Amino acid sequence: MMKSSAHAFLRKKPIACVTGAAMLAMTAPVSAQSASGAPQDGDWRVAVGIGALHAPIFPGAGKSEIRPAPYLSIGYRDRFFVRGPAAGVNLFRFGRDGRFRLGVMMRITPEAEWDKADDRALHRLVKIWAGADAGVFGSYRGTSWFAELAATKGIVLREERHEKRTRASGMAVELGFGYAARITPRLRWTAQANVHWADAARARTYFGISDAQSAATGLKPYRPQAGVASYGLTTTLDYAFAKRWNVLGLVGYARLAGEARDSPIVTGDGKVNQLYTGVFLGYRF
Repeated sequence: MMKSSAHAFLRKKPIACVTGAAMLAMTAPVSAQSASGAPQDGDWRVAVGIGALHAPIFPGAGKSEIRPAPYLSIGYRDRFFVRGPAAGVNLFRFGRDGRFRLGVMMRITPEAEWDKADDRALHRLVKIWAGADAGVFGSYRGTSWFAELAATKGIVLREERHEKRTRASGMAVELGFGYAARITPRLRWTAQANVHWADAARARTYFGISDAQSAATGLKPYRPQAGVASYGLTTTLDYAFAKRWNVLGLVGYARLAGEARDSPIVTGDGKVNQLYTGVFLGYRF
């Protein structure tokens, strides 16, 4: 999607995709690679790294945890890319210097990996083991400004009555808009705003309470409708301390909106405001 084809792999990043902070995965390593300045010859471009992320344990949670967070970026001829949990193909490039892109993508959804044991709000709710999304995207990458719009549909693997079942998780639309600036030859700053829309099925997957869950938990039944689920802002600082090495720090904020904000899962023991921080060490081959 972006020219450097880099995404942070924030495994179990709980507020990605669902709350709109998925664009964080686009922001962080993009600045990380652009600041280091290490040459990469040939058709392939590869970057790897490791770090730690402090984030809520599930969308709307009141508790946060520190987790290891590796990232991975693989690009081939600015056509095929793997960016952390996402993989895709730039099918069309047009405009000046090919700044506009259209393509297809698929990704795992790390926020789907939450357990009823993680927080009191999840007790006796359905456990979600994993999830995946697939869809289309369009992006723009200028000298400093960048933007991306993605529409995806997903599935999740849920445990219901001690049986694992695959269920559709609905549709999500994510819009991100950002700016990157080089403060010094070795230091680069990036800021990005984002908004996330979810259809009714998506909202109910992560924030709804069925009649059966209500009877098991005591929470009121809740069937959220489609709408804006969250909006937020992420900023990063990336410092290249050697030819191929860089260190990156990030601070992000997301606020739940609409009917996601009013879910009993959030209003009980959760928080509307979601804050996350991280630090990463990266290397470019």
